[in-house]
Amino acid sequence: MTTFKVLEQNNPRVDAWEKVTGRATYAGDVYLPGMLMCKVLASSRSHARIVSIDTSKAEALPGVRAVITGADFPEIRFGSGALKDRYILARDKVYYIGEPVAAVAAEDEITAQEAIGLIDVEYEDLEPVVDPLVSLRAGAPSVHPDLESYEGYGFTIEGGNICTLLDADRGDVDQAFAEADYVFEDTFRSQGINQGFLEPMACVASVEANGRLTVWASTQGPYQVRAQLASVLDMPLSNIKVVPMELGGGFGAKLRLAFEAYPALLAMKTGNPVKLINTREEVFTLNGPRHPVTNYLKTGVNKDGAIVAREGYTIFDVGAYLGAGPNSGIGHGLGAYDIPNFRLRSYAAYTNKVYVGSYRASGVADMTFAVESHMDIIAHKIGMDPLEFRLKNAIKEGDIAVNGSRVPRNGLAECLAAVKERLGLPRELPEGHGVGIALCEWRSGAGPSTAAISVNEDGTVSLLTGSVDISGSDTSLASIAAEALCIGMDQVIVAKRDTDLAPFTGPSGGSRIVYSQGKAVELAAEDTRNKLFALAADRLGVPADALVCAEGRVYVQDNPPQGYTLGQLAAMSVNSRFGPIVGNAALSTLPYAPVFSAQAAEVEVDKETGQVKLTRYVQCQDVGVAINPMAVEGQLEGGAVQGIGRALTEDMLFDPETGAVRNPSFATYLMPLALDLPELETLMVRVPSEDGPFGARAVAEPPGFGPPAAIANAIYDAVGVRIRELPLSGERVLAALRGEGSDVAYIGDELDELKRAEGLAG
Repeated sequence: MTTFKVLEQNNPRVDAWEKVTGRATYAGDVYLPGMLMCKVLASSRSHARIVSIDTSKAEALPGVRAVITGADFPEIRFGSGALKDRYILARDKVYYIGEPVAAVAAEDEITAQEAIGLIDVEYEDLEPVVDPLVSLRAGAPSVHPDLESYEGYGFTIEGGNICTLLDADRGDVDQAFAEADYVFEDTFRSQGINQGFLEPMACVASVEANGRLTVWASTQGPYQVRAQLASVLDMPLSNIKVVPMELGGGFGAKLRLAFEAYPALLAMKTGNPVKLINTREEVFTLNGPRHPVTNYLKTGVNKDGAIVAREGYTIFDVGAYLGAGPNSGIGHGLGAYDIPNFRLRSYAAYTNKVYVGSYRASGVADMTFAVESHMDIIAHKIGMDPLEFRLKNAIKEGDIAVNGSRVPRNGLAECLAAVKERLGLPRELPEGHGVGIALCEWRSGAGPSTAAISVNEDGTVSLLTGSVDISGSDTSLASIAAEALCIGMDQVIVAKRDTDLAPFTGPSGGSRIVYSQGKAVELAAEDTRNKLFALAADRLGVPADALVCAEGRVYVQDNPPQGYTLGQLAAMSVNSRFGPIVGNAALSTLPYAPVFSAQAAEVEVDKETGQVKLTRYVQCQDVGVAINPMAVEGQLEGGAVQGIGRALTEDMLFDPETGAVRNPSFATYLMPLALDLPELETLMVRVPSEDGPFGARAVAEPPGFGPPAAIANAIYDAVGVRIRELPLSGERVLAALRGEGSDVAYIGDELDELKRAEGLAG
């Protein structure tokens, strides 16, 4: 095993001092002379035409400096996903309760809020559709009747609300089902959830004397915000600078343009800086959460337990706009299993609810709940141990993944074995207690990644990337640079960045920062090291391959005293033929590097109330190489807690008639607290990836995938009832124990309609 000097060590975060002393600056902390405050008027209708907007009373209010509506923006549609289906402010129609209709800039927040109440909007109500299954049916109200004219338009059903389709096929599925010994079908439903970040979204916009717009934003994707701002404001990209501030949580919600255009346009109109900070209610009703997902699975199995075929249909409720819709769900309908024949479909259905956004691998957690519950059901019905059934069908090195890539060496089997050993399975449990397992799969993300490293005269190095720090990712990038350049962590300076200064990079999300951005840093460090070696070889009169580096020095391997410190080389470089030492790297794609995780839950179920108590949680993930072990463990535990919340308590409640969010606060949206959790037992397997930085894999997202299925499977093991809808509330468990009702709506008719539209119906 490789011995590291910096990696695999517990390194404190590079921003720890700023954070613990409260000196870190967030978007809400930005104060500029003459700054105005912005508030947004939200629609009170779920589906309506805008007949008129009268802003005269608001404009006459003392202290109000400007009011804008959709008519003040260029008539340009934009989109957060594959389809440009919305305007930055509503123009002719509103599509959900909470949709921004107007915005005000005033001298203080109270005046701005008062002005919002003085804007008179006349609506002509239209029939809404709230249930995504209803939206699929013939004759359902059309959310976007002009859908086919939108840029990026894809598959749809004529007159319906399907706005896109993702698919994957291999083999002869129908023949495999016909020849299988058993065929099993199940439908699962996961609920709407909110990302729950602590820092509400915020931004400040200011126009400089030369007309350039500067935006300080709470964002994971500054370059994406810049591009979308340029689009909706119809102004040159070069006239906009986005400064990403410290991020108080995002989890995908802050990847794209949200409301930054409102203070931007108001700043352009007034000539003053303008700040906008969401209230917590607005976080729930203005920003994109995740909506309910319905997953149907059909699996063919032989008597020996081998899976031979799978058909999967996913219906994503994307709300009023596509946003981050089906995204990842379709590629995970097989789970971590080698299934030779499959047909997978993922549909996005419009409804009159707040638009859908990203939340940690959008769609994968929903699909994992379905797949891993379905696997457990099958195992019990054919009389196999659930763990052994998974191991028999698990994908192996050399198999072909759903995306067509060859599966490289990985730690999937080791993860399952580690969890089995830690729990001492199989073992007897008291009555009302149960154990459930789930196997999770994901991939290490790629995307545009750049890095530059310059060597300073004192032997330190400055690291510049375009990525926003999330969960301590700057510390991981600094660790990679330090390891590659044979220096200590305290010798790496991570530069603050903005879109004018830093090289272009993709957003911080999708499990791509350590794997992809980290690889760019490793390559930039290699480029830097090569330039250091070339200069040292020139000055020492030896071949470059005779040199090595250690402890901040480059020296002759056979004669260590003969060499230079990095600081000495940096000073020499200024007047050398090589020039100042700056290493650069850029990449956009990387080979497929899967991530596997095994998770297990122990529960105690009260048969009198249906209440579920999580008594133990064990997870093991193949991390490849732990760049910073304590940070990796923190990511694994944090992700698991999010998954536990999704499993047991979290649920965005929507009014069934209007689609309005009923519980837009942390008091009524129940995230788990420390008292609700057992001690999390986190294990790590290290099977280095072939292409990640020093062998690292992605970490953060898979831990959140497994808890819903693991806990549902544990409930079945404890009391023999199967819950197919999230959250796994006491009410649902008690109803199942009493044999009352069905926990998931039947979707056979909807599936038949989808198959007919695609030409798959028999």
